[in-house]
Amino acid sequence: MHWLTRAWLLALLSLPLADPVWADERAPLEFDFGPLISRQRDLHGHMRLRALGPFFERATQEDGQALTAVRPLYSRYEHPELERRRSEYVWPLGYSKRFRDEHSGRVLLAFWTRFDTTDPASRYRFWLIPFYFQGRDIHGEKYAALFPVGGRIHEFLGRDKIEFMLFPLYMRTELNEVPTHSFLWPIVSHTHGRGIYRFRVFPFYGQNRHRDRFNKKFVMWPIWTSAEYYYPGSAGSGYIFFPFYGRLVLDDQRSWMVLPPFIRVSRGDRQNLVLAPWPFFQRRTGEVRQTYLWPLWGTKTMRGVHSHFLAWPILRQERVDRGDTYTSRFYLLPFYYSDTRQERAYAPDPESPVPRGEMTANYQKIWPLVSYIREEEETRFRMLALWPLKYTPSIERNYAPFWSLITHARYEDSSDTEVLWGMYRRQSRGEDKSYTSLFPFFDRTRDDREDTEIRRWSFLKGLIGYERSGTNRRYQLLYVIRWGEREESEP
Repeated sequence: MHWLTRAWLLALLSLPLADPVWADERAPLEFDFGPLISRQRDLHGHMRLRALGPFFERATQEDGQALTAVRPLYSRYEHPELERRRSEYVWPLGYSKRFRDEHSGRVLLAFWTRFDTTDPASRYRFWLIPFYFQGRDIHGEKYAALFPVGGRIHEFLGRDKIEFMLFPLYMRTELNEVPTHSFLWPIVSHTHGRGIYRFRVFPFYGQNRHRDRFNKKFVMWPIWTSAEYYYPGSAGSGYIFFPFYGRLVLDDQRSWMVLPPFIRVSRGDRQNLVLAPWPFFQRRTGEVRQTYLWPLWGTKTMRGVHSHFLAWPILRQERVDRGDTYTSRFYLLPFYYSDTRQERAYAPDPESPVPRGEMTANYQKIWPLVSYIREEEETRFRMLALWPLKYTPSIERNYAPFWSLITHARYEDSSDTEVLWGMYRRQSRGEDKSYTSLFPFFDRTRDDREDTEIRRWSFLKGLIGYERSGTNRRYQLLYVIRWGEREESEP
């Protein structure tokens, strides 16, 4: 078999200079050596170069989008029109991405972002979580911190600023120019400013007051908590004596609690609630309608969303009606997942929606065996489907090709089928062109896209071959011996 391997390599290296009988002059060079190496156009006419099965891929599009992958070590996706680029290194261990003038990335627990690479004085951050933090915030102020020794961190954990020294001995945070001082966090804390006052010595006593909204307190948390609310139309007060009893009286709501949070009854203008006991029995009426016999059965309806479950979380279904679109999801965890989206058209009266009955998107997965996707006019089938979630771009770029043993894709009147990364290929482009290959034994091409019909086949990638183009007939033997007839060109 060594002579056969050398013959394949010789044929591959000579492809750019090959006679047109073996290479299509009407398109850029395409070739197919099964899972070893291939360069072909996909359903959308985009060129794909692949080698060593799923390990290497280079795919390009006419608008400049490109994917380069050396799996599982590296991948890079580029979208010049959106000025976007993302590179991944043994994902999820590391990545870097660019969007216009912003550059960010991560390696393990080290994160960095340069928000404007064209401006040396722009906002940036470098965080080695949870040990070291450094950067410049949106106001141009620099910061640095070594945890837990001390320093300052800006724009972190939902806070504008965080200052600490020998954490948890002392910490100061700031949000919307309202400071909070903490000592031996979370035991002692004090906040004051802009109508906000918070103080606690946890768990002995605490108070949280916000002007014109509420005043909350606790004593020996969670034994005693109380609150006063000042919201227009929903003012009142309540308390909880844990774990025995609780009471809430508002303008639009009354609640009673026994052994909170397990038993609760609420009556209100917009909502009624019964928990007896939570979470096993839950009943709501009003704007939200809900009945749960958890974890056996449950149903819930609110604002165009209807869901129910059996044996939670194993079997769940959800239907979402947005008016112009209707979405249905079904879960039978972990084995089956379905997600369909349907568009609606409207009659002249906008208040009379008429279902169009056309499915615009459909996703089905039987994990870990197969997945099926339909988006507009395109469908894709894959076997196997080891990733349990619906769609994760990083998984698709770096790992999914390894378990894509059988794939089938269709777009309009074109289709592609592959088995074992190209050991078997079947391609069709409408009724005019088709290609079938069982590597390395046999391949066959039919092309009727122009006036001249082309028929081509070969065994063992050129050990024996034949092509007919119009009235021309050409033959090939032992890879290098070729003969046949050509039409003489007119003078």
